[in-house]
Amino acid sequence: MSRRRFKQLLALVALTILMLFLKDNFSVVWGAVGLVITVSMPFIIGFCIAFMVNKPYVFLADRVFRKMDKSKSKFVKSSRKPISLILAYLFVLGIVGFLIGILIPELIKSFDTLVNNFSSYADATKDWVINVSRDYLHIEIQEDSNLFSVINNLVNIITNGETKKVINDISATYGKDMFKSAIQIISGTASVLGPNLFDTAKQFTTGFYNTVMGIVVSFYYLACKEKLIYQTKKLTVAILPEKALPKAFEIAELSNRMFGRYIYGRIIDSTIIGILCFIGMSIFRFDYSLLISVVVGITNVIPLFGPFIGAAPSILLLLIINPIEALWFAVFIFALQQLDGNFIGPKVVGNSIGISGFWIMASVIIGGGLFGVVGMFIAVPVFAIIYTLIGSAVNNKIKEKDYLHQLGASPDNDIITDAEKPAIDFKESKLYKTIKDNVKTTSKKR
Repeated sequence: MSRRRFKQLLALVALTILMLFLKDNFSVVWGAVGLVITVSMPFIIGFCIAFMVNKPYVFLADRVFRKMDKSKSKFVKSSRKPISLILAYLFVLGIVGFLIGILIPELIKSFDTLVNNFSSYADATKDWVINVSRDYLHIEIQEDSNLFSVINNLVNIITNGETKKVINDISATYGKDMFKSAIQIISGTASVLGPNLFDTAKQFTTGFYNTVMGIVVSFYYLACKEKLIYQTKKLTVAILPEKALPKAFEIAELSNRMFGRYIYGRIIDSTIIGILCFIGMSIFRFDYSLLISVVVGITNVIPLFGPFIGAAPSILLLLIINPIEALWFAVFIFALQQLDGNFIGPKVVGNSIGISGFWIMASVIIGGGLFGVVGMFIAVPVFAIIYTLIGSAVNNKIKEKDYLHQLGASPDNDIITDAEKPAIDFKESKLYKTIKDNVKTTSKKR
């Protein structure tokens, strides 16, 4: 048996033993993983915040204050990045402050109005259904019929006494007596939470601590970004074998590009859709335009299924308020999503992902099934990275075997003809050639 074959067999045995150990001690291993995630949560949140702030930070440092780097003054030159970083955080905090100070009070007001009037909306809808079925379908429907069970359940949920009280208390926070309103909120929330108050307070405190520490950690991430990246590269070069370095740097570069373009693109696209939805609903005088537009904008972040997730409860809400208005809103939201899918989305997000609609659908379904809403959001860029790497490897193998002429051209007569972007050939990039040259030079020196 050759030495290489012996190493492969030994690695296979070790992997089998590891899998058997994980199977027999799954709860212990999963608990340890959960503990590690809990302890490192401030760093995870900090990384996410730093990832979002990085784009405006780089824009300010490389575009707006670029000339400061050429200044003869050392103070001016060294102030370029700190100023850019502080302004980037102020920009992001300004957006969050706008949402908290202006948007959220209006949302609370809209929801409060909905809670107060929902019972009358439901009664009017019941009367409308009964009258239409009696006058046009000649069917008698009673008010206690099972047909109205969904509406009755919605009324009980939305107009629940404690829910209404908490909403009213939150609305009062924006009144004159802030202190009394805060006390009312605390007491009202306590009455709702009851025995679980301690656990809820603990979760709130932990979440608040993780968020504050995450902001602090994100600032350190960006302030030391170049050094951290350099140290990560050094660690990678020191640990991995030379043959694995090009593939490791390929995956890192591809991940950064895919996640950056996709996440920023989805957020910008969803913001535009939310604003257009609010403008359109205001023009056509739909009810609860702000509340519904926020729901549509937020859910639009989820690819493929997001528009349906946001539209379905909105249509149901308007259906109870005014069935005719719900019908026109369905037409409006369909037209808005067509505008997004055919014009706004491709312009904003672009073809940076490079996978067809079928693979997007598959990745969203699998990601949502495994990790919920978060999985649906990040599944597309993750799958795009895997797809690109596999596609590149497959294409290289086909070229080596010279079977491309036997496969023929890619078919273009499908019903859905959204073209896939060609896989990125990392071996043709400057980064790969630089790494390859460095590896060869190091080998010769040895």
